[in-house]
Amino acid sequence: MKKKVIVGMSGGVDSSVAAHLLMQDYDVLGVTLLLHGNDDTDAKDVCRRLGIEHMSYNAEKAFSEYVISDFTSEYLAARTPNPCVVCNYYIKFGVMLDLADELGADFIATGHYSRLVEHEGELFPARALYGEKDQTYALCRLRQRQLRRSLFPLGELPKTQVREIAREIGLSVAEKQDSQDICFIPGGDYASYIEERFGKQPRGRFRGPRGEDLGEHKGLIRYTVGQRRGLGIPYSERIFVSRLDIETNEVVLGLEGSQSRTEVLADGLTFISDKPMPDSFSCTAKIRYNAKAAPCDVEISGGEIKATFQAPQRGVSPGQSLVLYDGERLLGGAIIK
Repeated sequence: MKKKVIVGMSGGVDSSVAAHLLMQDYDVLGVTLLLHGNDDTDAKDVCRRLGIEHMSYNAEKAFSEYVISDFTSEYLAARTPNPCVVCNYYIKFGVMLDLADELGADFIATGHYSRLVEHEGELFPARALYGEKDQTYALCRLRQRQLRRSLFPLGELPKTQVREIAREIGLSVAEKQDSQDICFIPGGDYASYIEERFGKQPRGRFRGPRGEDLGEHKGLIRYTVGQRRGLGIPYSERIFVSRLDIETNEVVLGLEGSQSRTEVLADGLTFISDKPMPDSFSCTAKIRYNAKAAPCDVEISGGEIKATFQAPQRGVSPGQSLVLYDGERLLGGAIIK
């Protein structure tokens, strides 16, 4: 008898093709997690086309408690969060795993572009073979208990092939565009979203590279470290956001280089492995989703981590994840302080 897998289906082409690929070896159930008023119509249509059962599961309460709450509180603390990292741990590989237990399913699966590799008896996410779609960064909080029951069917495929498979089997979502926005904020205007819930944020001052007052900013939530565009400040040199000072409510600006760091401090450290890690080691690390992994030396003390990079990293933003790799293999991550 085939083992049962529930596939998290958003209605996009990736999760739809993931479900199709798993049908050969597994008994597949498509599940749409209802998180924020999202629509399940496309996922239902795909499941009908594939001939598999579909169900929708209301996870709004957990999503609000874990993802939206963290997202808003981080911005209000002048930090720049990554909600996908939080969502993957608590919702896609948390709530969905609990649902799998309720339904008697053996595995959960998603349309993430990641592979799973075994190393010394444990499982680790590994970079997708086609790096332009690699999504391992957002899986940095996962643990062995989650990975032992997870499947990633798309890790060895390019996006072009995934779309071609969808066309070949007649899926209506074959040409559906990937979402570029935060899923619970259509249009991506996160600052307005926060202000609707917590009120207008206080305006403050721009502090220039030489300590000068450069005018009024629109609220700290509207800026992030490394930002250059959208500042609206005429200046004789290129300037960047180098720091958000919540105590003085100032956006501190600097010249080229001020937005870069060789030393990055982070806490909330999570390793993929259940085995103890050494207190110091060398690896590569990413300081944001779209950054390239760069060589660094790591020191760990009391759940905190210091990563010293060989070359300065641009736009190191508190609240983003510092994600560690050993070659292609994901080691874990922490939250930048």
